[in-house]
Formats: sequence, structure tokens, C-alpha cells
Amino acid sequence: MTKLRGFTLIELILVLVLTGILAAVALPRLPVGGNFEQRLQADNLMGLLRLAQLRAMNDPGALVSDMGIEQCGRVVITQSGFSLSDDCDSAALLTSEQLTTAEQQGLFVGKTGLTMTVEPSLSYTLPLVVQFGKPAAASAYLSNDSRLGRPYLHRSSGPVPLNTAMMITLGDKVVYIEPEGYIHAP
Repeated sequence: MTKLRGFTLIELILVLVLTGILAAVALPRLPVGGNFEQRLQADNLMGLLRLAQLRAMNDPGALVSDMGIEQCGRVVITQSGFSLSDDCDSAALLTSEQLTTAEQQGLFVGKTGLTMTVEPSLSYTLPLVVQFGKPAAASAYLSNDSRLGRPYLHRSSGPVPLNTAMMITLGDKVVYIEPEGYIHAP
């Protein structure tokens, strides 16, 4: 007579517990919903703003006109996208060719084809050029605001400090730029 073997109760409970743990860890990480791309781009915007902030905090040349994208510390935000400033002085996004070339090299310098809004809309009109700090009197040094990473709006008349929190909305995610320089997306 052959002996039939099956699973014990302990083995079945162990499998259920392990499956539950894996589901609790993996499910929140899965992209659910149609706004995944916009949430991803909000995270990318936050990363690009932080990159510009770090450049401005460490490089006196990051806020100088005619800098290349490898050194520029200014981010352009329009209704249709965001990127580093084209010539590090104007409110022009990088061209699609520049964005594609940078992406092929493994760099992220911006994204176009998005729908964005900025609040409070009374204070900020698109396009915006956001920089962190302002150029110092001597070009070889950093200004105090640059060392602290304080946000400014780049204008032809000169940098204007950010006095209230700026909220940039992409889909259902909001990126905040605080007047003290804190960049976050809750």
C-alpha cells in the first residue's frame, strides 16, 4: 500500500504568511492608475531642481549666462515641460535634440509634452526660470544666498527672491519649492 503525503498545516500557514509579506511589500510599488507618468515626471522635476540647487551651491559659474547644460544651475518651467535653461540665461527649454542626446547619455535634463500649473498663479506666470542663489559680486566666489540654496526667479532685471512657497502641479502630484530652499513632493 502506498502512503499518501500532503502538506502539513504548518507548511500551509508558512506559505500564506510569506505570500502576505511579499504582497504587502510589492503591491504599493506597482504603478497603479493612469497618472503614473505624471507622478514620475514630478519626481524628475524635483530631482532636476535639486541638481540645479546643488550646482548653484557649489559652482560660482552655475548662474552665469552662456553656460552649457553640464554646468547650468537654472531650470525653466513652462506649461508644456521643464528643463535646464537652453543658454543658462533665457526662459527657453532645451531642444528635443538636446533632450534626446542627454537621455541617450544617461542624463536627465528635462521633459516636454507635459501639462503643468504653478500656484499661486497671481505671483508666478509661466514660463519661469528658477535659480538657487544669485551671482556674487566677484565671479570666482559664491554669494551667501547661493551657498544656502535660496530660490530666486531669474528675470532680465535681476534675480527676484521667492517669498512664498511655489507649488508646481503635474497630474495628481505637487512639487513644492519653499522660500528657504527646501524642495519636496509629499
